[in-house]
Amino acid sequence: MSDHPCPTLTLVHLAELQLSAASAVVCQGDELWIVADDALVLQRYSLTGEYAGKIALLPGELPADAAERKAHKPDFEALAHLPDGSLLALGSGSTAKRRRGCLLQGEAVRIIDLSPLYQELQQHFVELNLEGAVVFGEDLLLAQRGNGAAGENAVVLLDLPQALADLAAGQLSAAALRRIVPLALGDLDGVPLGLTDLAVDPHGRLYCSAAAEASGSTYLDGDCAGSVLARFDKDLHLVWRARLAPLAKIEGLAFQADGRLLLVADADDPQRLAPLFALDDLHRS
Repeated sequence: MSDHPCPTLTLVHLAELQLSAASAVVCQGDELWIVADDALVLQRYSLTGEYAGKIALLPGELPADAAERKAHKPDFEALAHLPDGSLLALGSGSTAKRRRGCLLQGEAVRIIDLSPLYQELQQHFVELNLEGAVVFGEDLLLAQRGNGAAGENAVVLLDLPQALADLAAGQLSAAALRRIVPLALGDLDGVPLGLTDLAVDPHGRLYCSAAAEASGSTYLDGDCAGSVLARFDKDLHLVWRARLAPLAKIEGLAFQADGRLLLVADADDPQRLAPLFALDDLHRS
């Protein structure tokens, strides 16, 4: 990554969302789709954060008790917009119960078995914890968040045609795995950074978010020291990084067609609503 001083970018607060644990966002035309890691639904908003409805991804309800909810949630941490317009929500894989995905085509939802791919990825990571996904060229990229004791941040590259064929069969398979690119993200004020999402801007440039969370576990939350935004070159080397203000655990990124970046954060508190932010001056960074 560049040795130049790390600038600070100030986010514009757009709205409070109708959920607390926002984990991923996708911009689709003039709509936003947002998923939370402790919910069973996908919520729809306007580009300015006005709530417009929801679609159930899985049936039933999660327990109200925080500890029981954490144990039973599917942990949807990633959301990708696929070439045919469908949306793919992915569980993190950090526990055996978190290996389901949901493919949304129109308003039809199909449950996806992620176990074949995740079992293979478990051979590569001490603690699997996938928290982002985006289509980038002929690949479907997954973001491995290194917020466990091993600190393994990485970008997982899946062959997009194979992944789409797998999804048509109701799964993601190890056959789609092309390669894994480890990332050295460093720290923020002494707290290690963990990769939280990936996004591609209208010019085809790949960005990521990372949060500095003081926890040695992929399961338990910790105090957040802040978040950064970073950009890759075409070879997946990190070439630029900026600190984000105000302090928030940024977990989701999405670009509008005009290049405006939208970001969501996890409040890590069920009594607090998650914020929706915007960043308008990224092209001047």
